[in-house]
Amino acid sequence: MIRTIIIEDEQDAREHIKLLIASNCPDVEIVGEAHNVKSGIEIINKKEPKLVLMDILLPDGTGFDLLNSLESINFNIVFVTAYREYAVEAFKFSAIHYLLKPIMPDDLISAIKKANERLIRQNIETRLKSLFYNLQSNTNGSKKVVLTTGTNLYVINSEEIVMCKSEKSHTEFYISDGRVITVFKTIKDFDDLLSGYGFFRVHKQYLININHITSFDKTGAGQVHMTGDHVIPVSFRKREQLLELFINL
Repeated sequence: MIRTIIIEDEQDAREHIKLLIASNCPDVEIVGEAHNVKSGIEIINKKEPKLVLMDILLPDGTGFDLLNSLESINFNIVFVTAYREYAVEAFKFSAIHYLLKPIMPDDLISAIKKANERLIRQNIETRLKSLFYNLQSNTNGSKKVVLTTGTNLYVINSEEIVMCKSEKSHTEFYISDGRVITVFKTIKDFDDLLSGYGFFRVHKQYLININHITSFDKTGAGQVHMTGDHVIPVSFRKREQLLELFINL
Protein backbone atom coordinates (compact mmCIF):
# COMPACT_ATOMS: atom_id res chain seq x y z
CA MET A 1 0.00 0.00 0.00
CA ILE A 2 1.14 3.57 -0.75
CA ARG A 3 1.08 5.55 2.49
CA THR A 4 -0.48 8.88 1.50
CA ILE A 5 -1.17 12.25 3.11
CA ILE A 6 -3.57 14.91 1.83
CA ILE A 7 -2.72 18.56 2.55
CA GLU A 8 -5.66 20.75 1.58
CA ASP A 9 -7.30 23.58 3.51
CA GLU A 10 -10.86 22.97 2.27
CA GLN A 11 -12.66 20.11 4.02
CA ASP A 12 -14.94 19.45 1.02
CA ALA A 13 -11.91 19.20 -1.26
CA ARG A 14 -10.21 16.72 1.07
CA GLU A 15 -13.35 14.60 1.19
CA HIS A 16 -13.59 14.69 -2.61
CA ILE A 17 -9.98 13.49 -2.97
CA LYS A 18 -10.53 10.72 -0.42
CA LEU A 19 -13.66 9.58 -2.25
CA LEU A 20 -11.85 9.51 -5.59
CA ILE A 21 -8.98 7.52 -4.09
CA ALA A 22 -11.30 5.04 -2.37
CA SER A 23 -13.15 4.47 -5.65
CA ASN A 24 -10.22 4.38 -8.05
CA CYS A 25 -6.90 3.74 -6.28
CA PRO A 26 -6.98 0.51 -4.23
CA ASP A 27 -3.20 0.62 -3.62
CA VAL A 28 -3.39 4.01 -1.88
CA GLU A 29 -3.84 4.22 1.90
CA ILE A 30 -4.70 7.61 3.42
CA VAL A 31 -2.69 7.81 6.66
CA GLY A 32 -3.17 11.48 7.48
CA GLU A 33 -4.62 14.86 6.56
CA ALA A 34 -3.58 18.46 7.13
CA HIS A 35 -5.15 21.84 6.44
CA ASN A 36 -2.15 24.20 6.51
CA VAL A 37 1.65 24.41 6.38
CA LYS A 38 2.19 23.90 10.12
CA SER A 39 -0.04 20.83 10.42
CA GLY A 40 1.34 19.50 7.12
CA ILE A 41 4.91 19.55 8.42
CA GLU A 42 3.82 17.83 11.62
CA ILE A 43 1.88 15.04 9.89
CA ILE A 44 4.67 14.39 7.34
CA ASN A 45 7.28 14.06 10.09
CA LYS A 46 4.99 11.83 12.14
CA LYS A 47 3.59 9.53 9.44
CA GLU A 48 6.55 9.36 6.98
CA PRO A 49 4.39 9.02 3.85
CA LYS A 50 5.42 7.73 0.46
CA LEU A 51 3.07 10.12 -1.36
CA VAL A 52 1.75 13.61 -0.55
CA LEU A 53 -1.17 15.22 -2.41
CA MET A 54 -0.67 18.92 -1.68
CA ASP A 55 -2.58 22.09 -2.43
CA ILE A 56 -0.37 25.08 -3.30
CA LEU A 57 -2.25 27.89 -1.56
CA LEU A 58 -2.72 27.24 2.16
CA PRO A 59 -3.95 29.59 4.93
CA ASP A 60 -0.51 30.14 6.48
CA GLY A 61 1.67 29.92 3.39
CA THR A 62 2.18 27.72 0.33
CA GLY A 63 3.04 24.13 -0.39
CA PHE A 64 6.46 25.41 -1.46
CA ASP A 65 6.96 26.98 1.98
CA LEU A 66 6.12 23.63 3.54
CA LEU A 67 8.64 21.74 1.40
CA ASN A 68 11.36 24.29 2.06
CA SER A 69 10.82 23.82 5.81
CA LEU A 70 11.55 20.09 5.70
CA GLU A 71 15.02 18.73 6.40
CA SER A 72 14.66 16.21 3.59
CA ILE A 73 12.09 15.16 1.02
CA ASN A 74 11.88 11.41 0.64
CA PHE A 75 8.32 11.07 -0.60
CA ASN A 76 6.58 11.50 -3.94
CA ILE A 77 4.60 14.70 -4.54
CA VAL A 78 1.51 15.52 -6.59
CA PHE A 79 0.52 19.17 -6.38
CA VAL A 80 -3.17 20.05 -6.51
CA THR A 81 -3.59 23.48 -8.06
CA ALA A 82 -6.01 25.94 -9.58
CA TYR A 83 -3.05 27.63 -11.33
CA ARG A 84 -3.05 27.59 -15.10
CA GLU A 85 -0.94 29.10 -17.88
CA TYR A 86 2.65 29.85 -16.84
CA ALA A 87 2.56 27.95 -13.54
CA VAL A 88 1.33 24.75 -15.16
CA GLU A 89 4.03 25.16 -17.80
CA ALA A 90 6.63 25.34 -15.01
CA PHE A 91 5.38 22.02 -13.63
CA LYS A 92 5.76 20.42 -17.06
CA PHE A 93 9.33 21.64 -17.52
CA SER A 94 10.25 20.37 -14.07
CA ALA A 95 8.63 16.94 -14.50
CA ILE A 96 6.75 17.45 -11.22
CA HIS A 97 3.26 16.01 -11.25
CA TYR A 98 0.21 18.16 -10.68
CA LEU A 99 -3.59 17.99 -10.80
CA LEU A 100 -5.78 20.86 -11.92
CA LYS A 101 -8.94 21.54 -9.95
CA PRO A 102 -11.59 20.25 -10.28
CA ILE A 103 -9.89 16.85 -10.10
CA MET A 104 -11.01 14.20 -12.57
CA PRO A 105 -10.71 10.49 -11.63
CA ASP A 106 -8.57 9.56 -14.64
CA ASP A 107 -6.19 12.46 -13.96
CA LEU A 108 -5.79 11.38 -10.33
CA ILE A 109 -5.07 7.77 -11.27
CA SER A 110 -2.52 8.84 -13.89
CA ALA A 111 -0.73 11.32 -11.60
CA ILE A 112 -0.38 8.85 -8.75
CA LYS A 113 0.86 6.12 -11.08
CA LYS A 114 3.46 8.40 -12.68
CA ALA A 115 4.60 9.77 -9.34
CA ASN A 116 5.32 6.34 -7.98
CA GLU A 117 6.97 5.13 -11.15
CA ARG A 118 9.23 8.08 -11.82
CA LEU A 119 9.74 10.35 -8.80
CA ILE A 120 12.35 8.46 -6.87
CA ARG A 121 13.98 9.71 -3.66
CA GLN A 122 17.31 10.75 -5.06
CA ASN A 123 15.93 13.22 -7.62
CA ILE A 124 12.83 14.79 -6.06
CA GLU A 125 14.74 17.74 -4.61
CA THR A 126 16.45 18.41 -7.95
CA ARG A 127 13.09 18.47 -9.72
CA LEU A 128 11.70 20.82 -7.10
CA LYS A 129 14.61 23.23 -7.49
CA SER A 130 13.91 23.33 -11.21
CA LEU A 131 10.22 23.93 -10.52
CA PHE A 132 10.94 26.81 -8.12
CA TYR A 133 13.28 28.43 -10.67
CA ASN A 134 10.72 28.23 -13.46
CA LEU A 135 7.90 29.53 -11.26
CA GLN A 136 9.99 32.55 -10.30
CA SER A 137 11.19 33.25 -13.83
CA ASN A 138 9.24 35.86 -15.78
CA THR A 139 11.21 35.52 -18.99
CA ASN A 140 10.31 33.46 -22.03
CA GLY A 141 13.95 33.31 -23.11
CA SER A 142 15.03 30.26 -21.15
CA LYS A 143 13.67 27.51 -18.94
CA LYS A 144 15.28 24.78 -16.90
CA VAL A 145 14.37 21.42 -18.41
CA VAL A 146 14.57 18.16 -16.45
CA LEU A 147 15.96 15.29 -18.54
CA THR A 148 15.74 11.83 -17.02
CA THR A 149 17.80 8.94 -18.39
CA GLY A 150 17.89 5.35 -17.19
CA THR A 151 20.44 6.16 -14.48
CA ASN A 152 20.72 9.95 -14.13
CA LEU A 153 18.76 13.16 -13.95
CA TYR A 154 19.96 16.39 -15.59
CA VAL A 155 18.67 19.93 -15.24
CA ILE A 156 19.58 21.87 -18.39
CA ASN A 157 18.88 25.47 -19.40
CA SER A 158 16.84 25.36 -22.59
CA GLU A 159 19.24 27.85 -24.22
CA GLU A 160 22.05 25.29 -23.83
CA ILE A 161 20.21 22.71 -25.97
CA VAL A 162 21.47 22.84 -29.55
CA MET A 163 19.05 20.29 -30.96
CA CYS A 164 17.04 17.15 -30.32
CA LYS A 165 17.23 14.08 -32.54
CA SER A 166 14.57 11.40 -32.65
CA GLU A 167 15.77 7.79 -32.56
CA LYS A 168 12.71 5.51 -32.56
CA SER A 169 11.45 5.38 -28.95
CA HIS A 170 13.99 7.80 -27.51
CA THR A 171 15.32 11.33 -28.06
CA GLU A 172 18.94 12.47 -28.08
CA PHE A 173 19.68 15.93 -26.68
CA TYR A 174 22.79 17.63 -28.04
CA ILE A 175 24.09 20.14 -25.49
CA SER A 176 26.32 23.13 -26.30
CA ASP A 177 29.14 21.75 -24.10
CA GLY A 178 29.35 18.62 -26.26
CA ARG A 179 27.29 16.25 -24.15
CA VAL A 180 24.64 13.99 -25.67
CA ILE A 181 21.84 13.00 -23.28
CA THR A 182 19.45 10.21 -24.25
CA VAL A 183 15.90 10.39 -22.87
CA PHE A 184 13.34 7.64 -23.33
CA LYS A 185 10.54 9.89 -24.56
CA THR A 186 9.46 10.74 -28.09
CA ILE A 187 10.54 13.96 -29.75
CA LYS A 188 6.91 15.08 -29.94
CA ASP A 189 6.82 15.44 -26.14
CA PHE A 190 9.67 17.94 -26.33
CA ASP A 191 8.37 19.66 -29.46
CA ASP A 192 5.20 20.56 -27.53
CA LEU A 193 7.24 21.68 -24.50
CA LEU A 194 9.95 23.74 -26.21
CA SER A 195 8.22 25.25 -29.25
CA GLY A 196 7.67 28.58 -27.46
CA TYR A 197 11.33 28.91 -26.46
CA GLY A 198 13.15 29.28 -29.75
CA PHE A 199 12.85 25.66 -30.92
CA PHE A 200 11.60 24.66 -34.36
CA ARG A 201 10.82 21.23 -35.82
CA VAL A 202 12.70 21.36 -39.13
CA HIS A 203 12.31 17.66 -39.87
CA LYS A 204 10.38 14.73 -38.43
CA GLN A 205 13.63 13.57 -36.84
CA TYR A 206 15.02 16.94 -35.68
CA LEU A 207 13.98 19.72 -33.32
CA ILE A 208 16.51 22.57 -33.33
CA ASN A 209 17.25 25.68 -31.26
CA ILE A 210 17.22 28.48 -33.83
CA ASN A 211 19.61 30.48 -31.65
CA HIS A 212 22.29 27.87 -32.38
CA ILE A 213 21.97 28.08 -36.18
CA THR A 214 25.20 29.26 -37.79
CA SER A 215 23.99 29.16 -41.41
CA PHE A 216 21.08 28.00 -43.55
CA ASP A 217 21.41 26.70 -47.10
CA LYS A 218 17.94 27.62 -48.37
CA THR A 219 18.58 26.14 -51.81
CA GLY A 220 19.84 22.77 -52.90
CA ALA A 221 19.81 20.27 -50.04
CA GLY A 222 18.12 22.72 -47.68
CA GLN A 223 20.31 22.22 -44.62
CA VAL A 224 21.03 24.15 -41.45
CA HIS A 225 24.46 24.26 -39.86
CA MET A 226 24.40 24.28 -36.07
CA THR A 227 26.75 24.97 -33.19
CA GLY A 228 29.10 21.99 -32.84
CA ASP A 229 29.34 21.48 -36.62
CA HIS A 230 26.04 19.61 -36.82
CA VAL A 231 24.43 19.66 -40.28
CA ILE A 232 20.67 19.09 -40.15
CA PRO A 233 18.27 18.47 -43.06
CA VAL A 234 15.24 20.74 -43.38
CA SER A 235 12.16 19.18 -44.91
CA PHE A 236 10.90 20.92 -48.03
CA ARG A 237 7.63 22.06 -46.45
CA LYS A 238 9.47 23.59 -43.46
CA ARG A 239 11.92 25.75 -45.40
CA GLU A 240 9.63 28.74 -45.90
CA GLN A 241 8.59 28.67 -42.23
CA LEU A 242 12.22 28.65 -41.17
CA LEU A 243 12.99 31.61 -43.44
CA GLU A 244 10.12 33.53 -41.85
CA LEU A 245 11.62 32.86 -38.43
CA PHE A 246 14.93 34.33 -39.59
CA ILE A 247 13.18 37.44 -40.88
CA ASN A 248 11.44 37.92 -37.51
CA LEU A 249 14.59 37.46 -35.39
